[in-house]
Amino acid sequence: MTSPAEDLVRGHIHKSGPISFETFMEVALYSDVGYYRNKDIFGLRGDYYTSPHLHPIFGAMFALQIERMWQIMGSPANLYVIEQGGGDGTLAVDISTAVSSLNVSLYESLKYVCVDRQKIEIEDSFRIQFAESEHISIEDQTCIILSNELVDSFPVRMIEIIDKEIFEVFVDLDDKGDFIESLMPLNVSELAGFLPRDIQNLDGYRGPINMKTREWYSNLSNVMKKGFMITIDYGFEKDLYYSMQKSHRLLQTYYRHTEGSSPYQRIGSQDLTAHVDFDSLREIGLSNGFEEIEYLSQSEWLDSMGLANILQQLRVGPDKNRAMVNLISTLQDPSGLGGFKVLIQGKNLGNIDLERLNSDISWPLDLRFPNVREVHMAYSRERGSAYNLNFF
Repeated sequence: MTSPAEDLVRGHIHKSGPISFETFMEVALYSDVGYYRNKDIFGLRGDYYTSPHLHPIFGAMFALQIERMWQIMGSPANLYVIEQGGGDGTLAVDISTAVSSLNVSLYESLKYVCVDRQKIEIEDSFRIQFAESEHISIEDQTCIILSNELVDSFPVRMIEIIDKEIFEVFVDLDDKGDFIESLMPLNVSELAGFLPRDIQNLDGYRGPINMKTREWYSNLSNVMKKGFMITIDYGFEKDLYYSMQKSHRLLQTYYRHTEGSSPYQRIGSQDLTAHVDFDSLREIGLSNGFEEIEYLSQSEWLDSMGLANILQQLRVGPDKNRAMVNLISTLQDPSGLGGFKVLIQGKNLGNIDLERLNSDISWPLDLRFPNVREVHMAYSRERGSAYNLNFF
């Protein structure tokens, strides 16, 4: 029995012939019957956990960074924080809750906009607004734009190199009605700025190209007049991204915490993601007025927010909980979440002291972190349950 999303893909092919992998991914993920229309895709009942779903301390670290950025910009009376790809709102609620404890003045200035293609119910509806479109209109264009594991979900074009010629992957149906791929010659000029010069020499290479990032940065540049942008995701720099070491390994699927199924199975029921080419993000960002300020691993970024010190205090404190400390430490595991990249960019910031961005930051010892809620993996750990789950 086929899924509605699979039927929709087949309908596109029957009507117009082979479709690009980018179009296939768009339909599989974002159509009215696509994957992201499903409920419970996150957490224990879903397909994977992300950093915000691990423990609310991740949102608290974001709140510390936002506070410092707000101070560097002169503590404006109105600060828009625009979260792109807000998902189920977990990060939005944790950040808003943490800011309310951390800095009352910042909380009063905060206007949090949670952007996603699907409307969600937000607990803190007073401070958190919802927008279904990326074309956002805000009153004051001083803002902080953030995203966590968003760019990897953009539909991508797929290329393959055979005998030094670059082909694009298209999706078709054979005589039996099974999905097959066909390769069509590609005009390399279409991909200017994405591919390295010697890409033709990688015979046998196969990998994704995320051209949606151009439109994304262009839209965000229209929204932001001045401010910061924080992008967290998994990926590599261009030299490693376009290498035989990563060939055939940059597109992934997730279904019920299991990785590895073909993208042509469980269409509409499994997630499709592509690792991010961070060099392209930096270059496209710069062409849209976003200058690179910092580029580091998630582990390093959380260290700069004082997480290592917090964990040390938890290990020796009266309420020490080894299982919870180990869970939070997962955020800094270099082989997993800690190896994710954090790209911080800025636009029209002028002569401000950027050296203060990540220096001498720590969560006040007398403040509690946001409460663990049922959406957090820590909720299960507090009740003595442990699960072997994906964190991507």
